[in-house]
Amino acid sequence: MCILLPRCTSQSLQSEERTYKVKSVTLDARNAPSQSMLPQLKELGVTHITLVQFGFQRTIDRPEIRMNQDADWYSESDRGARELAKIADSLGIGIILKPHIWLGGYSTSGQSRDEIGYLEEDQWQAWEADYTKFLMHYAHLAEEIDAEILVIGTELARSAHERTQYWRGLIEDIRSVYQGKLTYAANWWAEYETIEFWEMLDFIGIQAYFELSDEPNPTNAMLSRGWEPHKQTLSVLSARIDRPILFTEIGYRNVDDAAAKPWRWPSRDEIGQVAPNNDLQAQLYTVFFDEIWNESWFSGAILWKWHGDRERRRTASLGFTPQGKPAEDIIRQWFTSNR
Repeated sequence: MCILLPRCTSQSLQSEERTYKVKSVTLDARNAPSQSMLPQLKELGVTHITLVQFGFQRTIDRPEIRMNQDADWYSESDRGARELAKIADSLGIGIILKPHIWLGGYSTSGQSRDEIGYLEEDQWQAWEADYTKFLMHYAHLAEEIDAEILVIGTELARSAHERTQYWRGLIEDIRSVYQGKLTYAANWWAEYETIEFWEMLDFIGIQAYFELSDEPNPTNAMLSRGWEPHKQTLSVLSARIDRPILFTEIGYRNVDDAAAKPWRWPSRDEIGQVAPNNDLQAQLYTVFFDEIWNESWFSGAILWKWHGDRERRRTASLGFTPQGKPAEDIIRQWFTSNR
């Protein structure tokens, strides 16, 4: 079922498609969510659920990628994607698949995906063969479950810049089996402005952790000023490439440095030592919606992230999720309104 997005290739992208907004959260669920979770997301105003599927790579200089389609973690598995797609479809919610390379152990350390690359051509070719196998599996799955958007890569800057022809060929291969829309999730720094295959995709995808203010207690005006240079760059890029921009990831923690370092991952050491700043998290979402949501070049956002209701982690209290925090009400207001 196509919820919002007409299936088409980038060559047939029409100007009226810029009027819809993707309103998505990344669902991260160790176990199958309760029957109430997806209806709750529908009530929040969500139009799409984003699911991340991981391929594991030991180090940046080893080209092997281990696929994980039978993952024990429900939302990362093919089984979970199929089951969630059926429930989402019954509620009029679309699915976005976002395959993702996890580098090193299953921890938050060492995540330098942007540096994956090789000195020797045979190493590049080995990595590209594994990555193609990885992506084509999820392209077939996306077609099977009628996913509306497939993200073809996440923060793989060195490969995207040095191996442009590989990515162009991969996009053609994906389009041969998948009819939905495509994007690539480029980092907010030193990547998204210089990708050379945007015109082959349907969206310019950006992991939007832009720095906004170093002030300890920024005002809304300060945060708005922080968005201005980014808005200018995004507008120019969208016009030059003639593609709308989708924030493939954006989120804010409820901590004091969320405006200065929005990308900073939560640490277990912070639990009990750092006081939450729920007001700043809500403020950051408010300014994001005020400044970005109604721009003509903007096609929506995937918010990071939403936990399954049976496995909330202790770190969620200081993490990116807006669940149960004032920011959730801000999101609901914007996701359910017509402004």
